[in-house]
Amino acid sequence: MQFIKTDGWDEGTQALAKRLATELKKHKHVLWLVCGGSNIAASVKVMEQLDDQASERLAIFMTDERYGAIDHEHSNARQLRDTGFNPKQAIFVPMLAPGFSQEETQERYAQAVRRAFEHADVTIAQFGIGPDGHIAGILPPTPATTETEWVTANEAPPYTRVTLTFPALRNITAAYVMAYGEDKRTALHKLQHEDLPLAEQPSQILKELPEAYVYNDQVGEKS
Repeated sequence: MQFIKTDGWDEGTQALAKRLATELKKHKHVLWLVCGGSNIAASVKVMEQLDDQASERLAIFMTDERYGAIDHEHSNARQLRDTGFNPKQAIFVPMLAPGFSQEETQERYAQAVRRAFEHADVTIAQFGIGPDGHIAGILPPTPATTETEWVTANEAPPYTRVTLTFPALRNITAAYVMAYGEDKRTALHKLQHEDLPLAEQPSQILKELPEAYVYNDQVGEKS
């Protein structure tokens, strides 16, 4: 895991876009996992840089979503769209579907994301890190940290978060993390210097991945 300290989002956004473009140029089938929150604008900028034709080999899935009706105002998928996210020729698979209960949503997405992992030659994930150390929708110290299914839900008022779990995340090829702001300092410092249980700091899962790059403005070597 590498910590890269930068003044802003551009370097992480450029690095992720370059990695995706490089893998697609090799004619690989690429799975890109996108998140919500402050990373949404970065995802939009990354997608803008990808070649339209090459994007037909790209599948885009979500790391987590706020459960509710399709297009509810707090939906990560809606916020991506409203911010200008254009999947071009890529397959974009939102978590929410009409008429599905929370449990059915979890089961449907688990099946779909398993197939996506199996089909992909490489899986690139984009994450943020919360001030509490959470990653995707895996919040400490909720049962999601010990879930064995690939998709579960967290009660995190005012939302119910449907999220990929550690068994799914362990199949990621490379993670590009973008976490900015003074409120992330403690979480980033712990991630860099302490080996904590996943139930205490879910973002520690990054240490188990083949590649993980943490772009931030608080810790690490200055780029």
